[in-house]
Amino acid sequence: MRSFLILAAVAIVCSLAANPVRGQITAEVLPLNTLVAVRVPDVPLDRKTAPRKLLARCSYESQRVPDYVKVARFMVAPGQKYTLYDCHPAPADGTRISVYLDGDTPLTNYTASYGRSEGFTRSFVTRFQQPWPIVRGEQASCDLVRYNITIAPQSEHNSLYVTFVSNKPGVSTRIMLKTPADSDDNVKKSAKRSWGDVKSAPFLLTNIPGESPVTAKPPVTPPGPTGGQVSGIPPVPGNAASTPVVPPLPPQPNTPRGIVAEAPATSAGATVIPYNSTVRAYINRSDYDTFRFDFTGGRMLIASRGGLDIVADLWDAKGNRLARDGQDTKKDFVIEANLPAGTYYIQVRFMYHGGEGPYTLILGDGSGPVLTEANK
Repeated sequence: MRSFLILAAVAIVCSLAANPVRGQITAEVLPLNTLVAVRVPDVPLDRKTAPRKLLARCSYESQRVPDYVKVARFMVAPGQKYTLYDCHPAPADGTRISVYLDGDTPLTNYTASYGRSEGFTRSFVTRFQQPWPIVRGEQASCDLVRYNITIAPQSEHNSLYVTFVSNKPGVSTRIMLKTPADSDDNVKKSAKRSWGDVKSAPFLLTNIPGESPVTAKPPVTPPGPTGGQVSGIPPVPGNAASTPVVPPLPPQPNTPRGIVAEAPATSAGATVIPYNSTVRAYINRSDYDTFRFDFTGGRMLIASRGGLDIVADLWDAKGNRLARDGQDTKKDFVIEANLPAGTYYIQVRFMYHGGEGPYTLILGDGSGPVLTEANK
């Protein structure tokens, strides 16, 4: 019996040594619709303990080149289309960073082929290096690669994995997964320092055989760009200005008196108005108006008047979109919902960003103050 226990203990230790899955490296969750900087570690990957599938993304061991690796993931929804932005600052010193997308976790020792591949995208690399030759002394703030991908409805989980591999420590790159996606025609357009492609085969997300299935609730997408130029990247042909993404700020005191501040495009610094007020506003071409208000709970009513083809989105303070109206043939919008007490945001834009003009925003019964947006 004692010999059996010793052998069992040895087997467990050996198994743990051979299968360091998910224990030492974790996949950080990245937000959607936000161009985030991702930095590889200052310490190289330990080849003796790293998951074998992750090692497949690294340089050959015979080359004796250290690899600096970081793993992250985006929470996505099956059937949804996204645009991946890979914005790598191109230094002139030969620094390399490769970015891999996978539909199953790279943090595993399972390396055998499995599941369906025909008709699906399972993984791909966005770049092995800068997509353009860097001439001596040249440096760029961003070499941009974009891909349009659609998550296969047959997917088994919600994690789109991204692995960053560099030949130098502490290297940073910027990445974003954007929804709604840019148009396929726009993504395919190239510029001086941008290039794109559309993955025609759906991207399939699968669980590793024999391992605990990865499960997740469908993600909630925060307010984000609806198309156009994203701050911090080089100009893309055919893109107009778009909305940068800033998470909602905590409520701040701001008592409007007749004239209220011009409504910004995002929830950051949103113009504060009281519920039951009426606001005379103006929507510019390719712009958003964002207002913040406190609600005591119950039946919420928000409407517009003015005959414009405008669309409104209602958000809560956590960045969850609760309602949308205006995406039809009728003019103006009406949003009604039973909601608890809290802080909310109403964001208004012109349909297809194709026009501009004055409109009136009415919260509740409109019995409160009549306000005018500044500079309108």
